Amino acid sequence: MRHPITYEQTGGEGGDAVVAEWLVKVGDQVSQGQAVVEVDVDKVITEIAAPETGLLVQIDIEIDEPVLPGQVLGYIESEN
Repeated sequence: MRHPITYEQTGGEGGDAVVAEWLVKVGDQVSQGQAVVEVDVDKVITEIAAPETGLLVQIDIEIDEPVLPGQVLGYIESEN
């Protein structure tokens, strides 16, 4: 089953958000809760965690590309 990795803006953040760095690459095994991507909001880095354990199978937003709240950054494939 595919699980989206989404960017959810927290209450204290504002301004433009961009993907700063992917901490894993497509094909890597990830654990639920593991940081997989960093988003930069006005020079403040926020880590986005894997929603499930599985393989990172797709990256939709590349480094330095803008991201909006609720936008899907990539997908993890799990056996669940």
